This record gives sequence, C-alpha cells and structure tokens, in this order.
Amino acid sequence: MATITAKLTLDSTNVSTNEGLNLSITDSLTVGPPSIGISQIAVAVTGGSDTALVPSGAANQYVYIKNTGYQSDGTTATTNQLSVKFASTEGLRIAAGEFAFLPSKSDVVINAVSSGSHTILVEYGYWTAA
Repeated sequence: MATITAKLTLDSTNVSTNEGLNLSITDSLTVGPPSIGISQIAVAVTGGSDTALVPSGAANQYVYIKNTGYQSDGTTATTNQLSVKFASTEGLRIAAGEFAFLPSKSDVVINAVSSGSHTILVEYGYWTAA
C-alpha cells in the first residue's frame, strides 16, 4: 500500500470587510491499485465524444484533474472551460489553469469534454482507496 498526503491551504484577505481567510488541512490517504499516475490527454470539443478519465471500480478513488489552459498541441492557449461529468451528468466546470482534487464514488465513471470549440489538454490522475 502507498500513501498520498493531500494538503489544502486557503489564505486570503478580504479588503472590503477586513476579514481574513486562513485554513490549512492535511490528510494522509492510503491507496492501492488500480491507479493512473499524473498523465495527460486531449479531450474533444463540445458536441464531441466524452473522454473517460476515471473508470468505475471496486473501491472509491481520489481524483486529480487540471485544465492546463492549452489545446491538444500543448502550445496553443485556450480559455475554454473543462466540463467534468459524473457518468453523464455535468458536475464541475474547470477554467484554464484551475484544478480539482476530489474523492469519487467507486461506481461512477468520470468523463470530460471541452465546453467550447477548442480541444483541451487535460492533466489527470487517480488512485484507488485501500
């Protein structure tokens, strides 16, 4: 078994109300096979076929997805959002340069497609909870 350490840090100052945000959470996640390490794949434009990033499995998975902000050639910029679907239902929109790290239910396939007319180069990975 392997361990992934996930850390979320939110740090901000709200200028209009002088309220600060300072949150840091760490968790150790025990993982095993199957998994896909950090990989890249190009997803189709709106109206094209969804690309499966995470298959259904026997156990829950921890998933990382990033919209690189580039088209499939890896050098041409795009501002298209990445539409992330749980089975066939859209659940996330990830803008160029943004990412998500989330737990996923074992029986849900995670698919992705561009929200516009550009292909998107997506960075992703998943690890199965042990």
